[in-house]
Amino acid sequence: MKICILTPRFPFPENGGDVLRINNIARYLKAKGHSLVLVSLSDTAHPDVAEAETLYDRVFVTPRNHLLSLIHGMLFMLCGRPIQCGYYHSSAYRKLLKDVVEQEQPDLFISHLLRMSPYLEQLHVEAHSIVEMTDALSKTYVMSANAKGGGVKKWVYNVERHLIKKYEQHVIRTFPKVVLVSQADVDFLNQSIKPCPSVSNLQMYTNGVHCMDQLPDAYDENKICFVGNMRTLQNQDAVLYFVKDVLPLIKKEKPDVKFYVVGAEPPQNIQALVSNDVVVTGFVDDLEATISDSCLAVAPVRVAAGIQNKVLVAMGCGLPVVMSSLISQAIPELHDGENCLICDEAESIARRCLQLMNDAAIRSTISRKGYEMVRQNYSWEEKLQGYELIPHDSL
Repeated sequence: MKICILTPRFPFPENGGDVLRINNIARYLKAKGHSLVLVSLSDTAHPDVAEAETLYDRVFVTPRNHLLSLIHGMLFMLCGRPIQCGYYHSSAYRKLLKDVVEQEQPDLFISHLLRMSPYLEQLHVEAHSIVEMTDALSKTYVMSANAKGGGVKKWVYNVERHLIKKYEQHVIRTFPKVVLVSQADVDFLNQSIKPCPSVSNLQMYTNGVHCMDQLPDAYDENKICFVGNMRTLQNQDAVLYFVKDVLPLIKKEKPDVKFYVVGAEPPQNIQALVSNDVVVTGFVDDLEATISDSCLAVAPVRVAAGIQNKVLVAMGCGLPVVMSSLISQAIPELHDGENCLICDEAESIARRCLQLMNDAAIRSTISRKGYEMVRQNYSWEEKLQGYELIPHDSL
């Protein structure tokens, strides 16, 4: 098949979980013999098209006008449509996509994230489309409500929460296949549809991960890392929480500890954390080399939906992970005290980090079992089997 993939931002460099996921979906489809056409918006005037062409057979891209994005976001809100759909609305992109479709005649379309699905409705190709929703945004918005502070920002956020919920339900009813990465999100959205459908278009294709060929030989017992795209609220909240409430407790016993925040586009509030104790790397070219010498990784995420790649990536690099109970729920193979450590309170997180830092035998066991769990259960090829198939369709 010829498959057209619509993305809201150019998927190179691979500096976040969203682009890693869509590119790994593309790699899976390419390995199955499909031809791939990428039609993407770009935040920069000169994206690396040559790099994209190493994966996609044809690449079409148009820059996003940031001022128009803000205007369209406001207009969409006033019209009762999601702000983010307006933010990624582009007349230039719509024209480009229309021309590409006429030229390439794709057999299947994939909308990367909810915000690109309006373009498919405008083309009237819903019956031949998959919406890669990834996460239940309405669930994330509910959990994030208390993390947004006050004022205009909180008001806009609450408005968007209701608009997203309504639009998610519309998309689920309109498109024959909507993909999420966790069963918890599938169940959440199924329950939100009234009346609850007997047969749902929601399907789960969870994340995979690349594992190192073998466990690292050595590590720095004073190095703790956090891995995640720092554009997102949930990652910012987790890092701020760890630095403020957990790290001081660890330093009482381990004064030389250093906390590495590894992820693209750290905002000012994260960059302001830089000190003798905190290193903020921004985007790194070689993630494995940056984190594989850590004693452990932490994921004290309090706002989350879907599978969190940060857990799988760290385990695939041979790191034991201390994580919140919320983040663990989407990965059923996780077992506290066996292949990870699960806790929520600052004192408990600090205590279990210190346990791994002080006891090499326990660290080795948790590290090895987490690594083996990821290798056995989370290869991309296994997790994406049948992704391109639309139920009851002749494709």
